[in-house]
Amino acid sequence: MKKILLFGMYENAMYHPLTGIDRYLKSLVSDKELDVTDQIEKICEAEQYDAVISYWDDWNEPIPEKAANALYRYVENGGSLLALHNGISIQLQDRLKKLVGGKFITHPEQETLTFVVKKNEMTNGCKDFSMKEEPYQFELEDDGKEIILTYLYREKEYPAGWRKYFGKGKVVYLAPGHTIHSFFNPEYTLLIRKSLEWLI
Repeated sequence: MKKILLFGMYENAMYHPLTGIDRYLKSLVSDKELDVTDQIEKICEAEQYDAVISYWDDWNEPIPEKAANALYRYVENGGSLLALHNGISIQLQDRLKKLVGGKFITHPEQETLTFVVKKNEMTNGCKDFSMKEEPYQFELEDDGKEIILTYLYREKEYPAGWRKYFGKGKVVYLAPGHTIHSFFNPEYTLLIRKSLEWLI
């Protein structure tokens, strides 16, 4: 059975605790073993897993050097990382900003946004969807990433998701996920499922 590690925060999360997201992802990958942790040191065991999911939510302090190095090496050597919404907060470590492929810089107030899925073999069968979300905006690394999701805001198109190779490994980032309700959108659920299939 494939194994996935989900790491995030419960009591100390700044905005987005793992509560609820843990149950959602367990049901999404019911055919796989999902280990959930709020102990950042667990990342040092990443090599035991087929994929790692970041839902980390600390925008003030970078994750410890040892854990950052372990995650970096894990993906570089052939592992897979899926970062969801606030999971990009690992960007506070420069090497992890390069790993995930970008840096969150701001978001205007949330509103109903239409997300457009860019078609490729991974997103085949996924449809565009609309929901109330934060218009996350990024400073992207120039690393050959493929944009797989966008949204239109004030007549400008913004990236909302991408996939990329990193060393021998793979990375997917998806921006929606401000509340648990976002994850119950069936089209977004399918996109997350397809992303995990590509990663694993």
